[in-house]
Amino acid sequence: MAGQEGQCPTCGNQITIPILDRYGRLIDPNTKLIIKQDPHPVHTYAAAGDRAPKIVRGADGVQSIVCVRCGARSPIAANNCKGCGMPFTMEGTTAEAAGASNGFCVSALVLGIIGIPGSCAVLPSILAIIFGIVGLRQVSRHPGASGRGMAVAGIICGAIGCLSANFFWYHIL
Repeated sequence: MAGQEGQCPTCGNQITIPILDRYGRLIDPNTKLIIKQDPHPVHTYAAAGDRAPKIVRGADGVQSIVCVRCGARSPIAANNCKGCGMPFTMEGTTAEAAGASNGFCVSALVLGIIGIPGSCAVLPSILAIIFGIVGLRQVSRHPGASGRGMAVAGIICGAIGCLSANFFWYHIL
């Protein structure tokens, strides 16, 4: 939609959608000058029509953004939906802003996989279980976060690694 006319879903004014250059800068299509990005989240979806996030004002007068994907309410300055992670702004499209996989969950899975064939060293398996539990707790506190499956798989692989290490050391000694 860059360079085209559209209607702002917030204020209803007719606007020209800025162009994003290869360096990530916004360029005014009319003047060809670099413009400072408007910090208001929904301007990213200026011409999206019914796909644009809706801004609502609560009974306390505070504005929030209602996600069109999941219906969750997020703070007006949010780059992503707090419920499902849908981006509201250009900054919200980066992996870390969108709630990419939790590092503890990924670590749990990797350590759990390493712990099974390396059962003579029980440490990776134990760490997989610990990181998996920490990752599960973090995912449960953040509804839009992902990684639950990796954490569970890491805990299971870690448990299998601990059992095989126990078997290995019992029969060696």
